[in-house]
Amino acid sequence: MSKSLLWATFFFLLVPLMLTPLVAQNRQVTLQLPRPDGCHAVGTRLVVLRDASRNRDLLVTFWYPSLRNSVIAPYMDKRTATALAAEWNLPPNFADDVRTNARLRAPIAGGGPFPLVLLEHGSGVVPATYTIFAEGLASHGFVVAATNHPPDSLIAVFPDGREVRSKPYWPENADRRTQGVAIGKFAENVLFKDVRFVLDKIQEMNAGDNFWRGHIDTSKIGIVGHSMGGTTAALATKEEQRILAGVNLDGSTFPGMNNDVRPMALHKPLLFIATEEHASDPATRAREFSGSESNTYYIVVPGSDHMSFSDARLVQSRFARESQSNGSSQSVLLSVKATRSLIEEFLGKYLKGDSAPGLDLPVRVDKK
Repeated sequence: MSKSLLWATFFFLLVPLMLTPLVAQNRQVTLQLPRPDGCHAVGTRLVVLRDASRNRDLLVTFWYPSLRNSVIAPYMDKRTATALAAEWNLPPNFADDVRTNARLRAPIAGGGPFPLVLLEHGSGVVPATYTIFAEGLASHGFVVAATNHPPDSLIAVFPDGREVRSKPYWPENADRRTQGVAIGKFAENVLFKDVRFVLDKIQEMNAGDNFWRGHIDTSKIGIVGHSMGGTTAALATKEEQRILAGVNLDGSTFPGMNNDVRPMALHKPLLFIATEEHASDPATRAREFSGSESNTYYIVVPGSDHMSFSDARLVQSRFARESQSNGSSQSVLLSVKATRSLIEEFLGKYLKGDSAPGLDLPVRVDKK
């Protein structure tokens, strides 16, 4: 194990144990998402980018360091919330009671240009379900761009009223390996091409758009992805020279998620955060990632499940119609805040040259 390979089954020491009362013991009307701890206020805005060569429209949500204004951004639009509520067994209007920390269309802060982080969602969800991570990064001086990738997303609702719903992009009745090959091709031919297109458009916006001009440092780009988005992040880190570092949140790095295919060798800094279940097979764990030997971190989050690396469990702990078996609201909150802190440290280290004490502690602790 290299000195920077971190097995952190007890990494809860990385964040303060004193929690803000985000979910009170008594039932509340609202859920306040965890407040970012960076020095910047957070702004957000939505843009639609059209790739004419592929006849494809993409919704991209930005979070960025901002000046303050009085308009708090909604968690998500009503149609997206209704679709997500059906999937997560929540009241249809649950999003009305979620309070974000971002200001809608706030002016961008001075002091840039700011590094860029691409945020890639998992299958069957939407970019808004990673608001906690996005707001945290923006508060620490990153511009975050989260692309909605239909038909892998649950739903994409466009400003003109159009919507695109999720649908399978693999042969549903085929064997697992055949399905995996189709999924791998989708990652390469759709998701990765989306990433490259969005990067191209952001560079154009940074050069000529009235709002963004000169505010983004396009020489310092990272990517974070969860689940299928983690696979996308690993692939994009490998293939796209503009991306300097990647974060994979419990996503496979096997092309097509086939264990008989060797994982992608990235040769760039990589942070891989996994559940205990994902990491339970030592042989699989050893093959699952392949970043630069001295700059690869493998972190296991105790008590987490696959959806812990999103807003899902915190939202469900407050609004779910049936009791959840994913831990108390406080343990869920601690897990998501710790994960956010690790992502911020990793990208701060490799995009801004900041120190990363939580990642680089020269200790190893195995939980028995």
